[in-house]
Parts: sequence; C-alpha cells; structure tokens
Amino acid sequence: MNDSIFTEKRAFPRFEVSIPVSYVETHSKKTSEARTHDISAGGVGIITEEELSAGASLGIYLRMVDDGGEIYRRGKVIWSSPLDVNKYRVGIQLEEPNLKPIPIVLRTIKAQRKY
Repeated sequence: MNDSIFTEKRAFPRFEVSIPVSYVETHSKKTSEARTHDISAGGVGIITEEELSAGASLGIYLRMVDDGGEIYRRGKVIWSSPLDVNKYRVGIQLEEPNLKPIPIVLRTIKAQRKY
C-alpha cells in the first residue's frame, strides 16, 4: 500500500482554458500561432505545431476572444513534449508572474459560451 500523500507544489492555481496565442522566439524573431492548454499567474501551457527548446525565451501575446485585446508577457520554455505528429505541449514560465488568470478565464468562458 502506498502511504505517500500528493502535495501540490505550484505557487499559483492553474486553469484549463483555450485562448488564441501568438509567440515570438527571441533569438530568431520567428512568430508562430498556438492555443493555450492552461494558464496560471506564473505560467502558460500551450499547444504548438513545433517543438520548442527548453530555455528558449519567448514573447507571448494572449488574444482575448471577447474584445480582441492582447496581453503581452515574456517567458521561458521550461519543457516541451510531443503529443502527436506536429503537435506539442509546451510549458512556459512567465518572467513577471503577475498575470491575473481568474478574470481572463471567466471572460474567456463567457465569450466561448456565446459561440
């Protein structure tokens, strides 16, 4: 019998939500499109068509579906894992963890229900 107890180690709650996102790789200036998988005040999980290298610096633009506004943050790729052919899940740590996810999540859920 396993007596170990799972302890959450994340500093911020994480919310599964799909928000359109574009990102710019700092070293190459290449811009790509993706969608979030989940979001928290300290990081963003995205689904991409390309593998991103751990340690890569990114500029991230979250696009709000309700009003078209954008939220810009800088971040660093912590991990990248293949899901399928040309499909990767990527974990990004935000440089300035001040993204307020609850209002974003609620606005996004409300906007997605309209469609």
